[in-house]
Amino acid sequence: MFNRPAVLWLLLLLPLIVMPAALAIRNGRWLAGVSLGVLRAMLFVALVVLLAGLRVPASTALRNLSVLVAIDQSRSIAPDQADWMRRQVAALRSSLGPVDQLGVLGFGRDVKLLAPLADPRTVGEIGAGADPGATDIAAALTAAGALFAVESEKRIVLLSDGNQTQGDAQAETLALADEGVRVFTFAPPRSATERIALIDLDAPGSVRSDQRFAFRIGIESQAGGPIDADLKLLRDGAPVGGQSVRLKQGLNRFELPYRFERAGAYVMSVEMSAPQPVVAVNPRAETALSVLEPPRVLVVSSAPPESVIGAFRRRKYRLDIVSPRGLPENASDYLPYQLVVLGDVSSDELTVGAQRAFNRYVADLGGGLIVTGEALRDEKFRGSTLEKTLPVTFRMQPPPPSREPIAVYLCIDRSNSMSYDSRYPAVRNNERIRYAKAAAIALLRQLDDTDYAGVAAFDSQPYVLAHLEPLGDNRSALENRIERLEPGGGTDFKEALEIAQREILDGAIPVRQVFLLTDGDTNRQYHDHDSLIADFARDRIPVSTIRIGPDLANLRLLQDVAQATNGTFYRVQDIEKLPLLLVGLTREAMNRRKGGRTRIESGGRSAILAGIEVNEIPPIDYFASTVLKDGAQAPLKVTRDRVSTPLLAAWQYGLGRAAAFAADPDSLATLSWIRWNRYAEFWSQLATWAMRHGDPGPFSMQLRAAPDGSVRIEAEKADSAPVSNLVCRITGAGTALDVAMTQAGASLYFGEIVPLPRGKYAATLMLKAGDTERVLLQREFASVGSLPADAAELRIHAPNYALLKRLATSTGGAFDAPVGEIVKRSGATVTVYRSAEPYLLPLVFALFLAEVFVRRRYLGD
Repeated sequence: MFNRPAVLWLLLLLPLIVMPAALAIRNGRWLAGVSLGVLRAMLFVALVVLLAGLRVPASTALRNLSVLVAIDQSRSIAPDQADWMRRQVAALRSSLGPVDQLGVLGFGRDVKLLAPLADPRTVGEIGAGADPGATDIAAALTAAGALFAVESEKRIVLLSDGNQTQGDAQAETLALADEGVRVFTFAPPRSATERIALIDLDAPGSVRSDQRFAFRIGIESQAGGPIDADLKLLRDGAPVGGQSVRLKQGLNRFELPYRFERAGAYVMSVEMSAPQPVVAVNPRAETALSVLEPPRVLVVSSAPPESVIGAFRRRKYRLDIVSPRGLPENASDYLPYQLVVLGDVSSDELTVGAQRAFNRYVADLGGGLIVTGEALRDEKFRGSTLEKTLPVTFRMQPPPPSREPIAVYLCIDRSNSMSYDSRYPAVRNNERIRYAKAAAIALLRQLDDTDYAGVAAFDSQPYVLAHLEPLGDNRSALENRIERLEPGGGTDFKEALEIAQREILDGAIPVRQVFLLTDGDTNRQYHDHDSLIADFARDRIPVSTIRIGPDLANLRLLQDVAQATNGTFYRVQDIEKLPLLLVGLTREAMNRRKGGRTRIESGGRSAILAGIEVNEIPPIDYFASTVLKDGAQAPLKVTRDRVSTPLLAAWQYGLGRAAAFAADPDSLATLSWIRWNRYAEFWSQLATWAMRHGDPGPFSMQLRAAPDGSVRIEAEKADSAPVSNLVCRITGAGTALDVAMTQAGASLYFGEIVPLPRGKYAATLMLKAGDTERVLLQREFASVGSLPADAAELRIHAPNYALLKRLATSTGGAFDAPVGEIVKRSGATVTVYRSAEPYLLPLVFALFLAEVFVRRRYLGD
């Protein structure tokens, strides 16, 4: 209404202006005074209104059409799509008349005026101008709306893929609609350029050394069909792996498996390449990882489960092996461990205080507990605190299944060549004979006293250490004789095998097995053994030959002996595995009663068995019978005579997890499991599921990086007892600072680090009290710095049709409309506010002259 409304305050002076008229009325000239007052008041009001810039509304027909084209010039637009946009501008230019106006804006991170609103014929070639590092549609709409003249029909033509990376375009449409601006939107056609982009590289924030995991990679492809690409994985800039992949159109997901050998901090990158003419919009992605030390595990057992310990050691777990007697009875004493494994532990050895400590360690401190072995057969644990912690209830145990006795005959090479080292034959340190003796003794210790065993050693002639007889009669003496074997002499195993054959036949035991342990370097010729091999095959006496060491001498002879007699041939180079191998072969020769055979079944899906099919799990014949508790899961069940019992039971107990494996891992009945090629994987997955995650000790720390390079530190205390003066010290890459940790919950503390430059750092969690510092936890981590400013534009997305359609319909426009609809006149009128000066100036002059006339004619001025 008014351009300068503040001027209206001058109307307060109106009483002063009419003062002369009031004096005239007082002097008796009331008619002249009233006339003068009215004229002066009207004149003063007209002058003030004129000075305030009075504007009066008027309706007028819109005279012309103004079209502003907003062109998306961000990096997500391909060159051929940019050409398409220029052709759209040319089509609009040819459809507008000379009285119309056409202008062009380019937008990306910012907005540039490429061609002002003017005669369409003056709009020339459209070039680049905006920063392509982002897409801000909202800024383009705001800038376009401010350029229109009032008395014109307003059109905005938005050419974009609609993938805004900053701003809120939808929020701008209300103001545009109020101003009568109609928005028409268009998405460019799919680019003919075959473009691909790495859009994701995801990995856990932290992993453990020697733990296999996978980088998850996302690749977007705009190619018309499948294309091949190569992925290269780099660790701190050095190539460490990769793979070739086939990309289909759209989003592709891949996994790159990897394993770190050592703890530390690493910057991992993935680079992608493809043959021309494919264009990699974003060929590289990277992420930072902290690699933690392997978990610490406490194994409590009177007779340590060697197979489980071996499985953990293959995963490089840090193990402490202790006796159950004298265990700590304070739960916090177990915080240095992520997992406790109870093996052959009896109720007489495990005190009530230790059981309570384990219960609190799991329930309150989030620890992990696995119980296995003979502990589950101890009925005295029924109703105990240990049973309370476990997912099963103890019960009376049935007797172990019986089996027929077996006859085993060992032929052990004690020749001079058995003194060689397993890897370097020139070094003579008795390594081969040492492991051969260990294997023989390990086998004997797995046999029952009712089984039959015979042993013959040989060099160039045989030496019978024990004739075939029940092992209970001379077990200790036989082990002592084997232990005293020393290498020397030549090699001839034929006569030793003949002795074994005679004694096996005389024993008349149906389940039998002969083992020949040798490095194969015999003095006889191959065909000297033909008749002997035929006799073993005829009498159905299997001979398993075990070739010790890397030599190739007589390799075929040993293979043929085993094959012809239905035995097994093994070539053992890593002779540390020999004892386990020999015991396993014996297990295969056993013939348990058919009625006692078991079947392993699935009890439901579980992360413990991820990637392991139940039908590939070996059978098991000797196990503890337990009852599954409510709320627990049994991923594996074992069934005998139609009666099922949990073989593996697990549950969440308080903050932690507990599991029970109902078999003795090192018993003869479990040997098929020990020889299973996924045995170590099974135990490591069970341990990973059960163990307390995070760091050993009272605190666990996580560092979470933000896109701007800042880092959030989270430290979680195992219990809820508060601490003060908790500080995290960050050092490395020219940085040294202490970050005060603020308590955010009962046991959670956090701190914020300003954006860190790219590099490797160390985070040390400590308690500070004056000059005293107590280190609680240390962790290496890496920072990749802040994300590039154009990171969001280095991704390939399908056009955001939904946004483009909403922008158009909310302003009365249309999506993908023909040019004729855009340039069509509506014939509408618009209310405009025009200046009142043409009307007020004559009125002011007339009032001024009338006021002068009254004063001079009637008042004598």
